[in-house]
Amino acid sequence: MLRILLLSLFTLVLSGCSTLSVTSDYDSSVDFSAYHSYRWSEAPDSTDRRNLLSSNPLIYRRVKRSVDRSLAARGYLLKENGHADFAISARARVMERLRIDPLPPLYGRPELSRGRYGWYSTPWWGSGYAYPPAASFYEEGTLLLDITDTASNELAWRGVVRGVVHEYLSIEKMQTDIDEAVKKLLDEFPPLRK
Repeated sequence: MLRILLLSLFTLVLSGCSTLSVTSDYDSSVDFSAYHSYRWSEAPDSTDRRNLLSSNPLIYRRVKRSVDRSLAARGYLLKENGHADFAISARARVMERLRIDPLPPLYGRPELSRGRYGWYSTPWWGSGYAYPPAASFYEEGTLLLDITDTASNELAWRGVVRGVVHEYLSIEKMQTDIDEAVKKLLDEFPPLRK
């Protein structure tokens, strides 16, 4: 079960990507134009059970490679050793969510009729039948990237991408979706000044 959940994780990455929700926040005092190089923070803590990237190093490496490719395409240089302008850390988790679909429309329609005492109508909800609201469970995956300024050791930018998790039948499809989610997430970095 855990294996299926972990493989499903980066379906978080996020199934079909049309359902991706991306948000980001940043420290407005940081000069992002001064950033040219980066490094990765330490690997995720393997005792943190809520972080799925620490539970599955294969998915962690896929995310890491995807972030590296995306940042390299934007002109950032990965530094394994020495000083870097910012550090990146990644976390992911899957949570079960409840979806309640609204009431379906009633079968029937309001009717207008003429009776002995004039015109009247059936109630606004019609004269038909309705079913109760439908409830279903689904899994929502979240990938979070933190960018920390190495000079101040303060969080400079945080990006979060969320989506519905599905099961993957091929690693290639998983990697494609991971790449798409990371691209959408890093499209928000560096933040545009307003």
